[in-house]
Amino acid sequence: MRNTVVEFFAHQLNTDPDILGRSIEALEHITDKRGVLEHFYEENQEKVRKVLSHLKLTYPSAEETYKAVGKNVKNLDKQIYYLLDKPECTSNEGCVNLISSVFALHTNRSGLFLKRKVAENLLHENPPKNIMADLGYSSVNEMLEKEDLFEIYAALRFMEERDWLNSTYIAAYRELTKEDFEIRPIEIRVLEVRKWKKVTQAFVGKKLHPMSHLKELGLIFVVPSEELKEASTTYLFAMTSHYIEEVNLYSNYFKHHSEGEDFGEKIVSAIRGDVPDASLTKGDPNKWLILQRYLYKENPKDIRLGVSHINPEALYHRGASHTLLKMAKFVPTLDFQIWEHTNYVAVWFPSKSGKQELVNFNFMDNVMSVMNKRKFADRYTYHFHEALWNKIFINYFGVEKLEEAVVKHLLHGWLDIRKV
Repeated sequence: MRNTVVEFFAHQLNTDPDILGRSIEALEHITDKRGVLEHFYEENQEKVRKVLSHLKLTYPSAEETYKAVGKNVKNLDKQIYYLLDKPECTSNEGCVNLISSVFALHTNRSGLFLKRKVAENLLHENPPKNIMADLGYSSVNEMLEKEDLFEIYAALRFMEERDWLNSTYIAAYRELTKEDFEIRPIEIRVLEVRKWKKVTQAFVGKKLHPMSHLKELGLIFVVPSEELKEASTTYLFAMTSHYIEEVNLYSNYFKHHSEGEDFGEKIVSAIRGDVPDASLTKGDPNKWLILQRYLYKENPKDIRLGVSHINPEALYHRGASHTLLKMAKFVPTLDFQIWEHTNYVAVWFPSKSGKQELVNFNFMDNVMSVMNKRKFADRYTYHFHEALWNKIFINYFGVEKLEEAVVKHLLHGWLDIRKV
């Protein structure tokens, strides 16, 4: 299959129209659903019209559209900032208030995670020497008596040597069994900047934002930032929701694999974020890759980005947008209209250079572009591409099947859509 609509979406996805066309033919054959992509195209065009109308734009240039979208992000950020009583994440208290507001909008706040006692035993077996030296402890016992277990784990990947983490500490996870896990609440920690100064320095050097998580512990943690960037309230709100969605999905992953063989190896694979080779699909349109990282950040020309695939990261961001939609229903004055189910929507506009440029309405791409003051030429786009691949899959199978496919097939890195 190769028609105008297929070419339209292939162009947006930066993929070969023949690859996308064969995938659509396979999807239609398996589901017996015809005209889905054409209907999706019409829906997207209507969403673009509504967005432009809301932004009061008529025949705008690409740059004008991008600027107007950025202005909307800034306005929304101010609304959320005041709605949540000015939760500035430059202090522990401000971060706690912001994160607590997000948690209140989520119902799934527990999952299958590593037991506290097991986590403590792992530290006894492999003492984190850099952390202990920095905090002034000579024994793990003394450290655990006086320090918070989850804060220590949050610091591990930033203060200990990478070789030690991979060859010694994470390697010990291979011996874990289902008995080492329990159902318990997701943990939230805000690290005290002075105590964890080296973590803060390492964190800021590695991440675009002061927040991360540990899947196996069900832990979300944040380091207060000295700088309050524009749109940072909205960004941290969305990222907190993103991580809640992510640790919940990995809890389901642990549950699914806990009864099988090599459970420990499957935990290690998930933590490493292993990504499959494109050759796994062997050009078969029935085989889709599962990319559990944003490969575009590592290499925009990675061949796997042009192969049919789903991406769990885009799934978590979908959940984050839905959380904001939920809040907008409680607060009708919240200016969230243009972001209602538009993470996968984009359109070409004429640019000042005379070329046609793609402008997307993906929430996270645009929030990050504002927060990091990206000019039009350097705008973020990778969240949009992955959201669009996911949406094509969802159009044929539904979001529940996508979640199920990630849990079941993440370890292998690909799935056969004939068995969805």
